[in-house]
Amino acid sequence: MKIVAVCGSSKSGKTTTVVEIVKELRLRGYSVATIKNIHADDFVFDTAGKDTWRHWKAGAEVVGLRAPTESILMIKRSMTLDELISHIHSDYLVLEGFRGTALPKVLCATDEKGVEGELQDTVFCISGVVSAQLSAYKGIPVINALLNVAELVDLVERRSLKL
Repeated sequence: MKIVAVCGSSKSGKTTTVVEIVKELRLRGYSVATIKNIHADDFVFDTAGKDTWRHWKAGAEVVGLRAPTESILMIKRSMTLDELISHIHSDYLVLEGFRGTALPKVLCATDEKGVEGELQDTVFCISGVVSAQLSAYKGIPVINALLNVAELVDLVERRSLKL
């Protein structure tokens, strides 16, 4: 499996960039998984009072949901990124967030100041809102995922970390 992270500040184009990368990788015949990092301390997947919430309250550590079109396993604890990755089996894993990892990254930013503030050695490409203003930054290509996704995914294919 190959892995890449798309990181940057809020409203910088991360989700759009991830979606375009996923669509292009799928067009190229790859299986793709994603993991999104959520920073909200009060975020929960479940709704108080619903059946699965009652399962948690009874003490279940894992709750599974199966519906006609999808299945979900919920684990009632935060997991490390490595633990999550160990459960994924696909050609590519695209992370949204996880700026603190040592993984190869596509940095999304709203402007050049945002690039300066977020730039790391692991960034091999810049995308997001800033791509309307720049074509390169200190030798790093800036690619608009909406207009040039094939070029972006060519880089992803070459620069992603093979696990």
